[in-house]
Amino acid sequence: MEKHFLNDMMEGQPTFRPEPWYNPYGDCIIYQMEDEAVVADRVDELLTVYRSAIDNRPIGYQIKGVHAILSRFGLDAITVESHSEQGSVKSISVSMLLLAAYESKPATIGRRTGYADAMRFSQKDIRVDELQAAA
Repeated sequence: MEKHFLNDMMEGQPTFRPEPWYNPYGDCIIYQMEDEAVVADRVDELLTVYRSAIDNRPIGYQIKGVHAILSRFGLDAITVESHSEQGSVKSISVSMLLLAAYESKPATIGRRTGYADAMRFSQKDIRVDELQAAA
């Protein structure tokens, strides 16, 4: 059997970590709480809710256009719940990014439901240096 071309770049066994991570190439935050197959439910151009392929319950989300959200509202407006060291912000609440994204478009029942589903999993923070490095 042929060896995959990325095998040399990987060490150890892949592990699942239920925490948000920032993808600088897609300018998005991805957060999945369960290690199972998902069905992507696109709420709007910013938010996609991941639903369990087994029982359709929400188990995560993807929020796109993070830098556009930050530039529109400003980092200071979004860092309501943050952790800082030596006077500089180190992480921001993902829930604040979700609220800012929700405010950017007209409220509809579908958007309200989708964002409410995503907010269930937004207790984690994302490191600001990850967001700023890709800017």
